[in-house]
Amino acid sequence: MKLEIEINVADDAADIVELQKHLRKEAILTLFADRKITAAKAAQELGMERLPFMELLKSRGVPYVIYTAEDWDADGRAIDELERRRKAG
Repeated sequence: MKLEIEINVADDAADIVELQKHLRKEAILTLFADRKITAAKAAQELGMERLPFMELLKSRGVPYVIYTAEDWDADGRAIDELERRRKAG
């Protein structure tokens, strides 16, 4: 996907290249935080290895893994089913 954004700023108001890099980084982090792209894809797009990417997320307060109450319940049900099968067979 290619996204183009037009922003009208004075020529001397910002370093255009740095602004583009910053906006791209923020867009990628937002896409990851909204779970629109994977961690691997986000890290790749940012040119980062996994651990530095995880540290960046931590510094931004963005969880690397989201484990919800629903996930907890589903895991509990799966464990119960495995135990039932083990005892039955």
